[in-house]
Amino acid sequence: MKKILFTLAVVCGTVWSSFAQSASTSTTTTTSSSPADHARFSFGLDGGVTLNHVRGNSTGLWGASAKYELPIATNTLFTISAGYTYLQYSSFEKEFLKAEDNHSSGASFIPIKVGIKYYVSHGFFVEGQAGVAIAAKSPNYKTSFAWSPGVGYTFGNGIEVGARFENWSNSGALNQASMRLAYRF
Repeated sequence: MKKILFTLAVVCGTVWSSFAQSASTSTTTTTSSSPADHARFSFGLDGGVTLNHVRGNSTGLWGASAKYELPIATNTLFTISAGYTYLQYSSFEKEFLKAEDNHSSGASFIPIKVGIKYYVSHGFFVEGQAGVAIAAKSPNYKTSFAWSPGVGYTFGNGIEVGARFENWSNSGALNQASMRLAYRF
């Protein structure tokens, strides 16, 4: 766990320092004509529901994430994101686990993904990401391969809203429908 947190701290520090360098070299008189013109950093809140067999064992999921976006072509950004996701167990699952002397109320994950974000029009985008979902506190789950397609809209004031389907697979799959409300700067 300490290695994972250290790795996350190094990645966030590197991303933050590169963002700070690009922000200090840009001029303040330039106006952005597209949300994909500059490197951006965003923080967001995530929430959703599970879609497959886990649905009966879970009441939903929530978390937070940080994302760095780097322009690589016209209207196209390379993305890297890391976050925290908590999968809340249903009362039925909690009772089942208590019978096995496990008093856990949910499972915690650290999803780390990279991907491509493409702006179809000024604010509307499509996105695809792939990576891993590391089981941080979970008796029933392991580190999984994660992939997620999504859509969203970036408003001119820095607010971004997105929706995505996400699949975490490792000897079975945890499918989810999630939304992200974020602030880009």
